[in-house]
Amino acid sequence: MLLIRAAKAIVDSVRAEKPPGNSSMTPVHGLAARYLAGRDDVTTVELGRHLGITKQSASEVVAMLEKSGTVRRAPHPSDGRARVLLLTDAGEVRLEEGRARWLRIEDEWAELVGRDKLDVMREVLEDILTADMVARDQRPPLDQNASCVDS
Repeated sequence: MLLIRAAKAIVDSVRAEKPPGNSSMTPVHGLAARYLAGRDDVTTVELGRHLGITKQSASEVVAMLEKSGTVRRAPHPSDGRARVLLLTDAGEVRLEEGRARWLRIEDEWAELVGRDKLDVMREVLEDILTADMVARDQRPPLDQNASCVDS
């Protein structure tokens, strides 16, 4: 229960830091953009698997990211029927802005509980999530530093 309540507090903190103008962007959109960073071979189906959502929900997330100019679709390098999702330059900027907001929030937490405790908490949560991804046969994000895009 503590973890769920803490997750809600985290999302609320990130939303409070959200810049005006992108009210339709959510933390899920940020997680999606973060997963796409540095990759050029992710399909909508794989993104949905990573996020733990249905193909239909993944398509809706991608549609919103496209509408906001955060991602674009491109031909898959080896599968002529598939399309890959790529962050746009604007998406990269939004991701960096999200990282900066996240770091400000994280610094507040470090002041509250101490950097050492925060680092231990991060390591434990990363281990749990990595084990979950391995169990679900998924690859972890390239960037292990949490961030959100306009969320």
